[in-house]
Amino acid sequence: MSLAAQDSQYPWEFGIRLGTSSIGGDMIENDIIFLNQPKFSAGLSLRRRLGTTFALRGSFDYGTLSSDDTKSDDASQVARGWKSEATILEPSLSLEFEPFAGKRFSNGTFKKILSPYISAGVGYGIWGEVDTDFNGASNAAIVQDQQENLDDKGGVVFPVGGGLKWYVSRKSSIGLDLAYRITGADLIDGVSQSGNPAKDDSYIFTGLTFATGFGKPDADKDGIFDEDDACPTEPGPASTMGCPDTDGDGVADKDDACPQVAGLATLMGCPDGDGDGVADKDDDCPTEAGVKALNGCPDGDGDGVADKDDECPTEAGVKALNGCPDGDGDGVADKDDDCPAEPGTKANRGCPDTDGDGIIDKEDECPTVAGVASRNGCPEPSERPENLQERIARYRALLDGQDFKHIRVDTVTGTIAIDRIYFPTDVSSLNRPDRVIIEEIDRFLELPGASEFSIRYEGHADRRASDEYNQALSERRAGSAEAYTAEKGAPAAKLSQIGFGENQPVGETLRENRVVIPVATEPTRMVSGN
Repeated sequence: MSLAAQDSQYPWEFGIRLGTSSIGGDMIENDIIFLNQPKFSAGLSLRRRLGTTFALRGSFDYGTLSSDDTKSDDASQVARGWKSEATILEPSLSLEFEPFAGKRFSNGTFKKILSPYISAGVGYGIWGEVDTDFNGASNAAIVQDQQENLDDKGGVVFPVGGGLKWYVSRKSSIGLDLAYRITGADLIDGVSQSGNPAKDDSYIFTGLTFATGFGKPDADKDGIFDEDDACPTEPGPASTMGCPDTDGDGVADKDDACPQVAGLATLMGCPDGDGDGVADKDDDCPTEAGVKALNGCPDGDGDGVADKDDECPTEAGVKALNGCPDGDGDGVADKDDDCPAEPGTKANRGCPDTDGDGIIDKEDECPTVAGVASRNGCPEPSERPENLQERIARYRALLDGQDFKHIRVDTVTGTIAIDRIYFPTDVSSLNRPDRVIIEEIDRFLELPGASEFSIRYEGHADRRASDEYNQALSERRAGSAEAYTAEKGAPAAKLSQIGFGENQPVGETLRENRVVIPVATEPTRMVSGN
């Protein structure tokens, strides 16, 4: 028997009961009747399991119900001395609730347990002719007349009870059962009018039980017995040995990698739309037949690179170059290689650079000696930046013989110094002395040795107006100087201007800040030698 079969209960149980029956009625108090003047009773039952906690039980019970005034604790009843006896036959159908029944199975093994249950149902009690002895009482005829008129020989009863089972094996149990019968009859004991007509009679069956299971268990009720069911707790078709198959493709959900979509058994239940043997869920090209090695994608040139990733899908190439060929083996695809027949470097688009100066050999006039691009790959002559003393000497030679009054050499900074141009308050136009300074600047720029110089006019203003106004004023002053310089013939490319407003004071007095400062600059000059 499989582990799955061991972990489920038998669907049917046959049981017997041996015990007692007692009545509560007009001669015996019917509130508490357990073992009240008990008589022998027995019963047979057939139970159908409905899952692990419920069961439907059909029973056929037999018992004798006896009432005897002489056994009462009430002296008046003892003096009365009435007796009655009735035989009960009762078929019934009850629903049992047994909450812990499933706990007798754990991980495929059986465990002995005590399991309580309760039950309720409906039945039909047949008590027929009741044998009643009224002990010669004078009113016996009245009672007898009542019995005959009612002709009460049976009726519907409602069994309500419970019990306790001790499961001694996976198949069998012993137990104790008690079931109280609620009836709508008052003549089961043969007495009504002279007894207690306000209350119906009731009776009870108690006893020891033995039950044994039979039939093949089918826990999930799918028509496949547990011993043959690969999924005994989940209903499924016979085609998958009782396991669920949600998509109906003949592959059980537990083995189906695509349980919601019908597929092929060879692909663990997954579909293969393009029929290339690669499941759609694993197929990077599900609408194009391909090869397994490339996750279902085609490879037209057979180079091991899928067409969708192959930049050269019609030419066999190498994976490292996205499927493109590399004739010279330099790691640069032929389509991107400017020198496809000579191995080179990626930085030079596949062309060689023997001297490593960044200029490929075919464009390098000195391919074996590192050089510079400006000399087509040949080295520069040995040069260095001009030092301060050399620059001062050159500037002095430049100004020698010139009658400049406003332009001179600054021997501290090694620059060409030009006098500042001062403006009256709120004035941006040039006066005659200002023009003289600018005319000297024009003559300076025309000197043969001053061809690399450029002039920038830096305008300033004092603080006697708003920031915005002073900014505009400083720009107008610098612009006036630049415009006049250009008017006198200086190249516009050598001229520029900027206004600083009041934000960069150049002196402590108002006049010192109403100024345009000409600044002459040239690029660093290189000279030969060490």
